[in-house]
Amino acid sequence: MKIKPEVFLIQKQKVDFKKILVTGNDETFINYTTQYLIDHYKMNGFFIEDSGDIRSGVLGNLFSEKKVLFFFKNPSSKNIDEYSNTNENILVSSNNAKSVKNLKLNLTKSKDSVVFDCYPLSRAGKELVVKGFVNVNKIKISSDVYWYIVENFENEYVFLINQLHSLLLFNKDIVYISDVEKIVFIENKIEINKIFFQILKNNKLLITFFNKNIFTNSDFYIFLNSIKLYLSIISSSKNQDEAVLKFPKYMFNEKDVFLKIYNYLNKTKIKKIYKNIFRAERLLRSNSSLFSVIGLRFLINTKKIIIS
Repeated sequence: MKIKPEVFLIQKQKVDFKKILVTGNDETFINYTTQYLIDHYKMNGFFIEDSGDIRSGVLGNLFSEKKVLFFFKNPSSKNIDEYSNTNENILVSSNNAKSVKNLKLNLTKSKDSVVFDCYPLSRAGKELVVKGFVNVNKIKISSDVYWYIVENFENEYVFLINQLHSLLLFNKDIVYISDVEKIVFIENKIEINKIFFQILKNNKLLITFFNKNIFTNSDFYIFLNSIKLYLSIISSSKNQDEAVLKFPKYMFNEKDVFLKIYNYLNKTKIKKIYKNIFRAERLLRSNSSLFSVIGLRFLINTKKIIIS
């Protein structure tokens, strides 16, 4: 079956599926949904097996009660049939590549499986998220503020949620649009999203900027997701003009640096950076307390790839 991920996340629906596919073209949304699912399974006693192989009978660890979730990130097409036919619990996270087309079709037809399609929110989806967030957090907003949020906040789920969380810094009654403008800096996203645009500076400045903005494990995940967003824009654009059109409006001050990075990159370098990201994510899952060390190594290695 198919479930809209924004509905699933806002309503905190029960996760009760044998096989799960998280796909789409919003990389940040895909990773956010995937991490939410992984955290849910961990909390319910599952051992997350992410080696890339399905090994029947694996016991996980002493704390998993023999329940295992096999996690696959951007798998190759040769393994797809195995995922469809296995009786194990599986979670596949991938973009809309041809390699998952058949898997998506098979899981959509199955009652004990689910497909989450992660795309920028439609108008209806955005309204649902805003209403859900406001209700859950018991925030009272005027009609004018509501429509202002729908019209002006981001269409990407993760960025939208970050903006909505900013409203919690205000009081519970938000009547005027000017109040929202004061607390939510729409044209200036959180500094974490700007770390990528410091990457051409010398290492001392780059490390200083990183350390001033990355204080938690969650901060590092936001940073990784922001890089995936920019890489997705670059890799999916035929030329600079198309890339600029896709570039987030709220980051307009970083456009010149973005274009410099665009000119540095090619398909080979982008693939290397993605491998670097996946390696960092894997290390982070097993050594979450070392997020700062892992993050700095990732940052310097990514810089080397870009300028090489």
